[in-house]
Amino acid sequence: MILRDVVLALERIAPTSLAEGWDNVGLLVGDPRAGVERALVTIDCTSEVAEEARRRGCELVVAYHPTIFAPLKRIAHDGPVALAIAHGIAIYSPHTALDAARGGTNDVLADVAGIEERRPLRPSAADGALGMGRIGRVAADRRSLIERVRRGLGVDRLLVAGPGEGPASCCAVVAGAPGELLFSAMDAGADVIVTGEVRHHDALAAAARGVTVICALHSHSERVALASYRARIAERAPGLDVAASELDRDPFVIA
Repeated sequence: MILRDVVLALERIAPTSLAEGWDNVGLLVGDPRAGVERALVTIDCTSEVAEEARRRGCELVVAYHPTIFAPLKRIAHDGPVALAIAHGIAIYSPHTALDAARGGTNDVLADVAGIEERRPLRPSAADGALGMGRIGRVAADRRSLIERVRRGLGVDRLLVAGPGEGPASCCAVVAGAPGELLFSAMDAGADVIVTGEVRHHDALAAAARGVTVICALHSHSERVALASYRARIAERAPGLDVAASELDRDPFVIA
């Protein structure tokens, strides 16, 4: 396949028009005219993942988080960008476009939480039916919802602020870090909010309002969506060998 065609397939899954204005999504490294036979899907394209891509013969890394985010003043010779360029590996990032897209990061996280009749927390200007976060109805008490999220994300521990018991009828999810969407979710009536990480004082504010905040660590709230994303890429780009990284992991461990 030609990289340009793969990029078109990726943008059909998560249109870049849905991305947040501050984000840096799309093709970050690579020649659109280059041939591509193998792709590696990951949350982060670290140096280890870039080397894994080289070793596995992948010409493309689809990294959820942008490998290039802020303007670069220098490129380390052993960093992921330099390694990708040196070995002819392209890097594409969907990030918040995938968060907002139908069937993307937040929809998968909402599936984990069992949210029904869901809607975006903040609708996209490009498509009001899509957008950042999800909120909707749940039929579970808070203790069972916490356990459901723990099992669904495949983690041993969760951070929980606010009540750990009691009824819940409305749940919101925001993959990664919610920022101001935490307060949007509370104002919209969420009893429980599932995310990756929140600021200390925001957790205190939520607990003071009787809202339960479930934090899985940043990338744990996102990584659960990689399997379906990889499958959708393979479906949209037939002939492309799409694999999941074996070295991609959250930087934090529970010690």
